[in-house]
Amino acid sequence: MTSERRRPRIAVDAMGGDFGPEVAVPGALQALREGADCEVVLYGDQARVDPVLAASAAGALAVDQVHCADDIPMDAAPAAAVRGRPDSPIVRAMRDHRERRVDAVVSAGSTGAMVAASLLILGRLTAAERPAIATFIPTVRGETLLVDAGANPQVTPALLLSFARMGTTYCRAVRGKESPTVGLLNIGSEPSKGNELAIETHGLLRDSELNFAGNVEGNEVLVGGSDVLVTDGFTGNIALKMCEGVAQFLKELARSGGLAAAELAGLAAFGSVVKRRFNYETYGGAPLLGVDGVAIICHGRSTQLAFTQAVKEAVRQVACGLPALIGRTLADAAREEG
Repeated sequence: MTSERRRPRIAVDAMGGDFGPEVAVPGALQALREGADCEVVLYGDQARVDPVLAASAAGALAVDQVHCADDIPMDAAPAAAVRGRPDSPIVRAMRDHRERRVDAVVSAGSTGAMVAASLLILGRLTAAERPAIATFIPTVRGETLLVDAGANPQVTPALLLSFARMGTTYCRAVRGKESPTVGLLNIGSEPSKGNELAIETHGLLRDSELNFAGNVEGNEVLVGGSDVLVTDGFTGNIALKMCEGVAQFLKELARSGGLAAAELAGLAAFGSVVKRRFNYETYGGAPLLGVDGVAIICHGRSTQLAFTQAVKEAVRQVACGLPALIGRTLADAAREEG
């Protein structure tokens, strides 16, 4: 007689983000209502979470709670906050993840605290030198996974090669792409373009087992030059926020006036399409690749839809065993390279 499979338990930081439990709780519950095969565990101040749960009519939904008496402010020094606030949702959830009481952690709280807690509590995968934040950018041809989006401002060519391998593994396992293409964000398409970091990284990617598509210039990002786009966290974060600003630019331009009626109508229609495609809520959150667990970092302005999508994303990563797959990919590459 076989035992029943335990559904994944997804820890949700109910206090994180700009809107707290009033958005995080109903957003997480909506994932269950839409059929997410998991249990949701809400971490936060029970005095604030309980009223929202009651108003959300959770009923028979698979929801549990862990009371946390503390929280990590957005402006706190990440490592110090993780060490000094053991009863905060991020720290409590990460510890439970390490002990296998939960299978993933979702938070719209401090990105720095999420990265620090993942490193200090979950730890890196054995063959991963550093973790990287991966996030999708919608493009004309679909979507591009940007790695790194902010965790590592300073990198080496070997580290960027590692990011490319982690992003490729993610696209295969979670997105079902058999042979994802990899691009290197650079200032020109030629192999000789860019600084020393870019030139050396180009050579490593070209000679690797990956499906390397070459350099991708800034004006090609939104066209969709590759499935995985690799860069350092400093450049990646700027590129991401520039892309996010496109919809806002069009919105403000339409509001500014001074346009002919036909121009305004056309701009409004185009802006609507851009806003729909460039909506971070669609993706929910950004996975932190390279740590020994599933950590989903959500935007601070996350809405209910964003939390719903983040919980679903966490379930997908748990279901395919993404951390173990990335660990094997990096370990196999390390053995091949001697």
